Amino acid sequence: MSTAPAFARAAEIEASLEQLAELCEDPTPIVYKRLFELQPQMEPYFWRDTTDAIKGEMLSRTFAAILDFIGERRYADHMIETEIITHEGYDVPREVFATFFAVVRDAVREVLGPAFTPQLAQAWDALLAEIDVYVQATPRHDVVSAYHAPRVTAFQRGEPLG
Repeated sequence: MSTAPAFARAAEIEASLEQLAELCEDPTPIVYKRLFELQPQMEPYFWRDTTDAIKGEMLSRTFAAILDFIGERRYADHMIETEIITHEGYDVPREVFATFFAVVRDAVREVLGPAFTPQLAQAWDALLAEIDVYVQATPRHDVVSAYHAPRVTAFQRGEPLG
């Protein structure tokens, strides 16, 4: 059995995350600022997270999933699929969920500055493409069957959350 990482460019991704940790004590504000710029409809979901504890926990799990995904892939591929379905239960469309990994990449690029080389950008692009395979393969639970009326959520109606 091979002990090679599941992702061919794992060393580059891991090194970029290590550099991020060295240069930025807590990337949570950078990541979520970017997320809310790209997906402003997501900010109301975090109205109770006044200390960024929930955001930090989610980001920590994302980093762990990325490291497992590029490494031994013991759980990350299944975790991504499961979290897509879980987030759909929170009325977060999978298309929005899927953008989070790119937001993390963008935060890494911002913090690393010139150290985020074109080669590193290619490695991250390859990683995001591979993750997207799992996103696309996850069965949809937000598709309405012909026998059920559409469920319109408070979020979709524009009502305040909480």
